[in-house]
Amino acid sequence: MTIEIDDSGTGDLIGSAFILFWRRETNELVKKEVPLELYQSSDFNTTTKNYIRQLFIDTFEEMKIPKTEDIYLCTGPCFDEARVFLKEEEYNYQDAKIEGYLQDMVEQTYLDHIIEEFGVPQHKVSVESGKKRFFAIFHWITKDFPRRKVYVKSGFEKWHTKWEQEAEQEWIGRMIKTEMEPLEQKRGRYSRRTPYQKRNPRKTSKGKPYKAKKSSKTKKPRLYFGKRKKKTSAPK
Repeated sequence: MTIEIDDSGTGDLIGSAFILFWRRETNELVKKEVPLELYQSSDFNTTTKNYIRQLFIDTFEEMKIPKTEDIYLCTGPCFDEARVFLKEEEYNYQDAKIEGYLQDMVEQTYLDHIIEEFGVPQHKVSVESGKKRFFAIFHWITKDFPRRKVYVKSGFEKWHTKWEQEAEQEWIGRMIKTEMEPLEQKRGRYSRRTPYQKRNPRKTSKGKPYKAKKSSKTKKPRLYFGKRKKKTSAPK
């Protein structure tokens, strides 16, 4: 029999983390959660590793894993204390890069968690962990920073020294832009007209611009035919 063990969410910015234990031959799959609250304490690095060690103890008993069974464990540092347990109990384990079925399952477990629990849009986050998923989650936080910051693994040192300030600034920038948009749109309507263009120019029934006709009452110059007679004064 062979056991594979992998984690997800331990390096992601929000939500809980998950550990999956999979027995290949029987397709037995056990999921365990490491709560978000543990990652929000200043000593999360120690707390979470000890918590995961206890998960191993409980799960090995639950799955009745004998010491002769082959165990392949992900190389992540979150398993440091779990490795101490495996060595002390002399389990037959080795560090390995977990790929294929179990890796897909554990990553999808984390995604289902943040999508269903926090409302992260499914199309925004990829199954593959890394830089792309980190920034997708980061920008999601900044869209409603005051409410969504409670989902963050705030025990991470870089959250306090870098990312928290950047998230807040990006959120403020979004708010200012949102408030300015109605004014910019209003200005844009008038800026497209020339200085002398009327707002509602008159149009004919055919839709053409209206042109005023010349008045028919315009006086014409008076014409005289022949020579003018000279006026003579009356005889005295």
